[in-house]
Amino acid sequence: MDYTQLVIYKWPDPPPLPLPGMPILIRIATPSLRQAARLELRTVLRTVLASWSGLPQGQLPLAETKSGPVWLGLVGGSAIAMSLSYSGGEGWIGLIRGGSIGVDAMCIQHIPEIEEMARHYLDPPALTAIRRSPDPDAAFAEAWTGLEARLKCLKLGLKEWNDESTAIMMTKCDIQCIVLTERIVVSVATIPLQANTIIHSNACPTSHPPKGVSIHG
Repeated sequence: MDYTQLVIYKWPDPPPLPLPGMPILIRIATPSLRQAARLELRTVLRTVLASWSGLPQGQLPLAETKSGPVWLGLVGGSAIAMSLSYSGGEGWIGLIRGGSIGVDAMCIQHIPEIEEMARHYLDPPALTAIRRSPDPDAAFAEAWTGLEARLKCLKLGLKEWNDESTAIMMTKCDIQCIVLTERIVVSVATIPLQANTIIHSNACPTSHPPKGVSIHG
């Protein structure tokens, strides 16, 4: 079975409980204001988790932390990891049973500090790719969301790229990148259930949808 297959559900199409190790992504239309989008994503998250667990929303073992909501129980014998992101009037919820997941979304836009940010935080190949790209804004968005998604997946904070140990750590994640026609980039990093020692490519494909992605709704 391919445990890296990413399935996307467009809310309110309800996602069924996925198999352990199989990531899903829920795409949600949200208000443009950050706080309202944040609340909308958590409302959808509670609705989905209540459906999967059979528990009332008021009894869900869901806790809020500085890095986002975490599930403190089991569903079908497996822990659930989650990651949330929002940009451009859309929100994204990534969920995986028995693994780890990180999601990051970003609108493609011109940022004057692209060169400086890339030089300090991205690996040298990413910096080179941005410099050579015919669309450096898009190349930066793909590289940056890929970095942020990996950091969320690994439960790490953002820091300057300064040694090979960071690169080695990043290769533990399988990364998939989706570039939407609305000029929004969504990157999803996962460490599936039985992928403890597998090293995956860090390449971020730009096709829509990329290979290994199935879209519902």
